[in-house]
Amino acid sequence: MRSPFVILIFIIIAVLLFLLDSIFLSNQAQLKLQVDSLIEPKQSSGDQKTKESPVQPFQFFSLSDFELEMINDLQGNDLEDVLLLVADPIDLAHLQKSESKSGFYLTDIVPQLGAVRLRITDPLKFSKILSEIKNDFDLQKNVNFNIPSLPEPRMLETEKPFIGTSMEWLGVSSDRKDRGRGVKVAILDTGIDPSHPALEGLSLSQMSLVPGEVLSARGHGTGIASIIAGQSLDFLGLAPSSEILSIRVLDENGRGDAFTIAKGILTAVNEGAQLINLSLGGMESSPVIDSAIQFAKSKGAILVSATGNSGLPEVSYPARHKDVIGVSSVDAKSRVSSFSNYGKGVDIAAPGVGVVTAWENNEFTHFSGTSIAAAFVTGALASEISASPSNDSALALESLYANADETEKPGVDKWAGRGVLNVRRLEQKNTPGIVDVAVVGYYFDSENLSSSGTKPFQVTVQNQGTTWIQNMNLKVNYKGLERNFIIGNLSKGEIRSETLYFDSGNSEKKLSISSEAILSGQVDINPHNNLRKSVLAIP
Repeated sequence: MRSPFVILIFIIIAVLLFLLDSIFLSNQAQLKLQVDSLIEPKQSSGDQKTKESPVQPFQFFSLSDFELEMINDLQGNDLEDVLLLVADPIDLAHLQKSESKSGFYLTDIVPQLGAVRLRITDPLKFSKILSEIKNDFDLQKNVNFNIPSLPEPRMLETEKPFIGTSMEWLGVSSDRKDRGRGVKVAILDTGIDPSHPALEGLSLSQMSLVPGEVLSARGHGTGIASIIAGQSLDFLGLAPSSEILSIRVLDENGRGDAFTIAKGILTAVNEGAQLINLSLGGMESSPVIDSAIQFAKSKGAILVSATGNSGLPEVSYPARHKDVIGVSSVDAKSRVSSFSNYGKGVDIAAPGVGVVTAWENNEFTHFSGTSIAAAFVTGALASEISASPSNDSALALESLYANADETEKPGVDKWAGRGVLNVRRLEQKNTPGIVDVAVVGYYFDSENLSSSGTKPFQVTVQNQGTTWIQNMNLKVNYKGLERNFIIGNLSKGEIRSETLYFDSGNSEKKLSISSEAILSGQVDINPHNNLRKSVLAIP
């Protein structure tokens, strides 16, 4: 029979074991909650990133910085594709040594970005590894990116397509075979088919970063390449002599992810690309892509991206990043396309409706969307860089903006940014004495459209030449009325707007209007853009 003292000892040991077990379970639950918060960090409604408030390349946290609350259970797809960004190479090496035995597997790694792509097999074991990381880190979902969806047919019905006239419309010189020489352009897309008749003779190198994908190209990337560097005489690109680096980051369905695109940007820069075309996007930002963009910027590379084709007041990412050129679409009447996403992040507009391009299976197609608009801007930059004695990418971009045509709201706006691409003005910028004035468009302020009755609107003219406009009048006819304005002098690139008024009544929704710029004592080299006749649909 055991003594009371022995029984007491057993009771004390049992109580201690119970307490230790409770503490262990509590710590396990706490670690799991912390990892849950890492995978899906809570964001406030003010977290949306814009050009004025860009995503920082890294927003690092340690485990103790997270609120201990459940957001989502770590299970299923949440565990399959996770990105971990670390600030110190030592921690990167530690992760590589800890693989598999610590609840995760590395699927890819980019040391230059401190980025690891991994699959979590045991959240509790993985949380222990996170607690051992001595420096800052960031755990993120691997966000999806795609080629922009096709514009809805109902939106295209109101647009005027280019149908083979886009190069002429831009004023591109026919003598441009050597344009782009010495410039490397990376196209991050679905791949390029070099056997297409429009691309035979193209200076091309290509690779694929899509796991398991071969280099069989799709139409989207081939179409982009044909605008930038088309080779045939009847289908000459903007910069035919540029060197094209095709990096496949999207699968055969046009789908990709943040890690692969970031790796593609890094690869392009390391291969010496001065320009990177990203005719792709998504509505979520990604710190790993932000880091790649900053790396590209530090090396002097320029990134060009599509704003999206959903007609939404939110530019897709990465076009909305402050260090990426966001390109919207215009039709053959120089009107911003109704399908083109708009808002902070739009920098310039280019042709994007019914543009004839190469496609897969040696075919051609009528390409509509901001994807092809981005290709025009990339091609124009490649051409301009090659024509510059300094080969300076930043100066080429400044010239592109300075020689863009005004449209929509006077000044920088959320639809066309700094204006519409004009290659003719870009190529003639240093030629003195060019006289060219244009009626560029009409603008109704949406704030004035909500009520019936008299509504103000603006008609805008621009000096698109290289010399002063000495004396000009503007004649406007609408609703049986004729108005004359004395514009006087305009300096190179200057715009002038005049305000008129339109009484819409209760039901009138269309306005026929004709405006003409009339010069005195000067001969305009492009008289076709002095006269603009339009039927405006009043929203």
